Amino acid sequence: MRPRAALFVVALLLAGVRGAAAEGPPGGTIGYVFTDLFWSVYQTEDASECPQGFNDGPREQFAALYPEPDRLDVQATQLAQEIATWHPTAEPDGFPFYTVEGPYAYGLDLDGETSPDDFEHPDGTPGIDNAVYRAVGCIIGFRGPDGVEYIFQSKAIKDEAYNRMMINLTGVDSLADDDSVTVTVYRGRDELLTDATGEEIMPGGTQRVDRRWGEPLIRETPGRIEDGVLTTEPIDELVIPWQNLQVPSIHRIRDARFELRLDGTSAEGLLAGYADVDTWYFQLIRNDSTHHLANGQISAISLYKALRRLADAYPDPETGENTAISTALDVRMTQVYIVDGASREASP
Repeated sequence: MRPRAALFVVALLLAGVRGAAAEGPPGGTIGYVFTDLFWSVYQTEDASECPQGFNDGPREQFAALYPEPDRLDVQATQLAQEIATWHPTAEPDGFPFYTVEGPYAYGLDLDGETSPDDFEHPDGTPGIDNAVYRAVGCIIGFRGPDGVEYIFQSKAIKDEAYNRMMINLTGVDSLADDDSVTVTVYRGRDELLTDATGEEIMPGGTQRVDRRWGEPLIRETPGRIEDGVLTTEPIDELVIPWQNLQVPSIHRIRDARFELRLDGTSAEGLLAGYADVDTWYFQLIRNDSTHHLANGQISAISLYKALRRLADAYPDPETGENTAISTALDVRMTQVYIVDGASREASP
C-alpha cells in the first residue's frame, strides 16, 4: 500500500473510533490498552502534605546505623540490611517514618463509609480510601516527575510486553451514557503502536489476547457509563503483571474497580481497590535492588512496616491483622482492536 493510501486508511479508522463516543462503537464493542499506570500521589508544589519532610533511604539509614562501617564485617552490616529487606517484620526499626498528613488524596470511596482516616478528593468528594498514598506520599522515589519509581515503573507499562493489560467493553450503545455494559480484562501479546518518535502511543493498533499465559488473568465485571464516565462493579481479585527492569512480578488488587472517562480514542482515570501488602512489597524489591531504591530514598525495611501498620482490609483469620491496603492507581489507556484467538473476533 502506498504511504498516502495508508495514511488515508488510518484517518478513516480514527474518524470511526472518534465518532463512537456519540453513536456507540461498531458492534457495541471497543477495546483499550493500558499505556500508563502508577500509584496515585497527590502533590503540592511546597509539599505541604509532608510537613516533616521526606523519608530517609537505605544510604542515610546505613550511615546512621554504622558510623564506622570499616570496623565491622560485611555480614554484620550490608548483609544484615539485605536480610531485613527480604525477610521483613512489622517490628519498629528505630527510624522515624513520615506519612502524609494532608487532607487530600486521589482515589475512590471503597467501603462506602467516611472515617477519620479517610481523605477528601480535591474535587470535594469525601471518604477517599488510599492508604498506600499515606505510606509512599513522603518518599521522593514515588513522587513525580523525577522519582525513580515514578519514572521507571511507569515507563515499564509502555515498554514491557509482559505488562500488556487491556479492557474490552461490550454491549455498548453509547460512550456517553449506557446503564449496562460488560467489561472484560485481558492480557495482550503485542507491542504498542507508536508514532514516528516511538514515544506517543497511537489509537487504532491491534492486540491479540494472550490465551496461553494470560488465561488466569481474565476477569469480567458489569459496568455503566454516565456522562462519559465508566464505573465498574468490584472485581474480587485482579492480578496485574508488572515487570520492571526485566524482572517478572505481579500485583494483586482485591475489590478492584475502574472509574474512567471514555472517548473513541482513549480512556483515563482510576483503578482502585485493596492491594495485597506482601505482593505489593515484593514486587517493589524484586524489581529494584537496594541501590536502585537508594536513588529514590526508599527504605524498603521502613516502608514494609508502614504498609503493615496502615493496612486497612482483609484481616487474617488467625491473627486478625489486615493483609491488604487501600490504594488507587492513575491509569491511561489508548483504543485498540482486540483480537481473541479463541473467537477470531476483533473489537474496534
